[in-house]
Amino acid sequence: MYWILALLLLGIAAFCVAWPLVRRAAAARSAGPVPDAEASSATVRAVYQDRLTELRAEIAAGRIDPAIQEQVMEELRAALLDDYRELEAAGAGRHAAARGTGGAGRLGWVLACLLPLGGLGVYWIIGEPSAGTVVGAAAVLQLDPDRDRAEIEAWRERLTRRVAREPADAQSWYLLGSTGLQLGEFADAADAFSRAHAITGPDPVIDVYWLQSRYLAQGGALDPLSREIAERILARRENHPLVLELFAIDAFRRGEYADTVAYLNRALTNDLAPQQAQSLLAGLEQAQSRLEPQLPTVAIEISAADGAPADAVLFVIARPPGGGMPYAVVRRPAGVLPLTVRLDDRVSMNPELPLSRAPAFEVVVRLSRSGTAAPHPGDWEWRSAPLAADQLAAPVNLVARLEAPAESRAPAAASGT
Repeated sequence: MYWILALLLLGIAAFCVAWPLVRRAAAARSAGPVPDAEASSATVRAVYQDRLTELRAEIAAGRIDPAIQEQVMEELRAALLDDYRELEAAGAGRHAAARGTGGAGRLGWVLACLLPLGGLGVYWIIGEPSAGTVVGAAAVLQLDPDRDRAEIEAWRERLTRRVAREPADAQSWYLLGSTGLQLGEFADAADAFSRAHAITGPDPVIDVYWLQSRYLAQGGALDPLSREIAERILARRENHPLVLELFAIDAFRRGEYADTVAYLNRALTNDLAPQQAQSLLAGLEQAQSRLEPQLPTVAIEISAADGAPADAVLFVIARPPGGGMPYAVVRRPAGVLPLTVRLDDRVSMNPELPLSRAPAFEVVVRLSRSGTAAPHPGDWEWRSAPLAADQLAAPVNLVARLEAPAESRAPAAASGT
């Protein structure tokens, strides 16, 4: 369709150039043939002969003085010469015009043929002839690898041809990498994203997919380049869930369970889809089970009554009784309720003031409609009784049942286990 439209436009342009020239040539032909030069010369000679006969008759009749007869004859010859010169000039002009109009017609048709060919040639040299083949390629990002595999493969072939001709097209490299990810060809995907990065420089979207494809191509390993990409992503977004999840998996494989817990706690501060959040929570629980228990440790089993706002954010806060600077804060998406949250020194906000140094604290569980830890009208909130240091010699379990704001809530008693 692209080439049909292009040829149509070039044809119109050629017609606009050629038509005036062809039309002028046709008009000249319709005006009739150029007068024959010999016939015009004969006419001039006949006129001269008539005038010469008349002049002689005048001389014979005595009406012209003999003294000026020769002068009159010279003037008649001079007039004849002038007539011949005018006749030659006019004839030459008419022949040139005839040749010009004929040449203009031929030139018009030549231009009509050369203009489209020249336009196509210039476009092939400095344009992007293959661009039409990848129009709409961004749709590949919305395709399903299982249902639309054939269509994804077709786009991959088109994009491969495109980057072969236009290797500086970063967008096509990025889309080619996306097709590789969708088709499970992770090494090819990583190479395509690398090419896109080389053209654009650091780009958050390219970096994320480049890291993901490298990680999968290497069987779940993070080599130095992958770590460099990951750190660059975290420098722009410190709690990026994908990067933190990859770091957590890598740490778990090396047996660094405390680091695993730290990475997953950070990842869970994001607004995640319930399925992704549940997956991270399962990994967190597994990593915590490999660690030696810390004291103090408070585990809070949290649930909410019907009608809890699904768009809220869950905060679990350990703070001085009655309020003050928190010792520890855990953030979770509300969609994962019910769940259990563990508070200990590993989630302390300030390493210089960990939970273990608090003389006493209370636990506040809040469903925040504003998305911030500070209280606002409409929040669902539960608060524990103060927990003193002598109650924290063993792990403590609390049960927090969140209710709508209009309902009364009594502080819950802590029980050691």
